[in-house]
Amino acid sequence: MLHGFHINKAPIMNNGKRRVGLWLVLALLSVAAATLMYRLQLPGAFMLGPMLAAVVFAISGAGLRVHRQFSIGALSIMGCLIAGFITPSLLTVYRDHWLALSAANIATLLLIIAVATLITRRKWLPDSTAVWGLFPGAASAMVLLADSQGSDARIVAMMQYTRIVMVSVASIAMAALLDQGQEGVGDSGPLGLVWSAPADYSPLLAGLALALSGYIAARLSGINSLALFLPAFGGAALQGAGLVRFEIPSFIFIPAFAVTGWYVGLMFTRSTIRYCLGLLPIMLAAIVLVVFVCGLVALVLARMVLDTDILTAYLAMSPGGIETIVIIARDTNVYLPLILASQFLRLLIMLSIGPSVARAVVGWQSR
Repeated sequence: MLHGFHINKAPIMNNGKRRVGLWLVLALLSVAAATLMYRLQLPGAFMLGPMLAAVVFAISGAGLRVHRQFSIGALSIMGCLIAGFITPSLLTVYRDHWLALSAANIATLLLIIAVATLITRRKWLPDSTAVWGLFPGAASAMVLLADSQGSDARIVAMMQYTRIVMVSVASIAMAALLDQGQEGVGDSGPLGLVWSAPADYSPLLAGLALALSGYIAARLSGINSLALFLPAFGGAALQGAGLVRFEIPSFIFIPAFAVTGWYVGLMFTRSTIRYCLGLLPIMLAAIVLVVFVCGLVALVLARMVLDTDILTAYLAMSPGGIETIVIIARDTNVYLPLILASQFLRLLIMLSIGPSVARAVVGWQSR
C-alpha cells in the first residue's frame, strides 16, 4: 500500500461534467436550428442546422469532436436512404426513357468534371474539393464521402450547401415564372417525415440490417466509402428485384444527418472559416456555371422526352441534390417519377465514378 500518494479526481470529474453539459447544449441548439430551418422550408435543415450550431461551438473553443466511426455509421444510414428511392414507378420510367436520361446525365457529369478539373489544375481550390463540392447528389453523403477520400470536408460542405441554396432559389423562381400551379405530390418518399412506429417492422429491420452490413464491411476492410456503397447499390438491387423492401424512418435518419453536421462543423476553426470565405468567389463562380450547364442540358432533355414540360426537365437535371429537389417538386405540378429517375440515376453514376475521378484529377494536377 502506497502512502502519501493521492490522485485528485475532482478536475477529471468536473471536466467530464463540463463535456456532458456542452453536448447537451449543442444538442438543444441543433434541434432549435434544424426545427426553425425545416419550418422555413430551407433545404438540408437536418444537417445544416446542427452543422451551424457545431461551428458556433467550435470557434468558441468548446473542444468537442465527433469520432470518425460515427460518421461511418451515418454513411451507412444514407446508403439505405438512397436504396429506398427504388420504386415501381421509378423503374417504369427507367425502362421507357433510359437512353435519354442516361445521355443527359452523362453529358452533365462530363461537363461538371471538366469544370472541376480546370479549377483543380489552376489550384483555385485545394486537392479534390472542387470535384466533391460540385458533384450533384445527396449533399450529406458527398461531404462524408469526400472526407473518407481525404478531401477537406469543410470546404466541400460549404460548396455543397451554397449550391443547394442557390439551386433552390433558382428552382422556386422557375416554378413561379412558368406558373405551374401548386398541385403538390405530397410529403412522400424516403425522406417523408413519419414519426409514428411502423405497422410492419420487417422493412425497418431489413434497413437496419443493410446499414449494419455496410458499417461492418467498412470497419473490416478499412475502406470507409463501403459504408455508403454497399447499402446503396446492394439495397437498390435487392429492392429493385422485389426481393425485399427497406425503410429508414425519421427518428433514425434525422440523427444520422445531425451527426454528419456535427462531425463537419466541429472541425472548423476561426482560421479555416476565414480561409473558406476567401475561397467563396471562386466557389460561387463555379456553382453558377454548373447551374447554367444543367439548365442547358434540361432544354435538350425536354425535347428528347416527349410531352415533358420545361420545369420537369429542369428539376430532373437540377444539381441541387435529390432530397432538395423532391421537397421543391412536391409543391409544383410536375412529373415526379421522371425527376426522381433522373436524379437517382445521376446519383448512382456519381457514386460509381466519384472516387476514381477525384483520384484522377488530383493525380493529373500533381503531374
